[in-house]
Amino acid sequence: MENLGEFIVNHWMLSAAWVVLAWLVFSDAINRKLTGLQPLDANQSVRLVNQYKGKFVDVREADEFEKEHIADSVNLPLSKLDEEIKKLKNKSQPLVIVCASGQRARNAAKKLKSNDFEEVYVMTGGINGWKEAKLPLFS
Repeated sequence: MENLGEFIVNHWMLSAAWVVLAWLVFSDAINRKLTGLQPLDANQSVRLVNQYKGKFVDVREADEFEKEHIADSVNLPLSKLDEEIKKLKNKSQPLVIVCASGQRARNAAKKLKSNDFEEVYVMTGGINGWKEAKLPLFS
């Protein structure tokens, strides 16, 4: 321990990298704890929906949804979410929020959590991640 200061000075880049890495790990964990949002990849999302009778909620605009979407998903565009949130009647049903890449889904998930929906998950990578996992889409 007595050489820690000397190590940090002599290896400042390595020390800075460790600090940044620790910050990234802890800030992500704290953010998930505070927001209550859980990220899932495409395969985890399918398992959750199938095993726990969850629902995919696609928050892309209607024209994007019509081009391609996940089977049995419901389209609630983020731009109209406040008016259409009533379509989701069961606040305890697990919801997996999907968009094109993930940003809109996070915003929608925060709105749903603030409206007392209990289990809200964000599918990482969105429809693009779904395609990368080679899962089917419908048009």
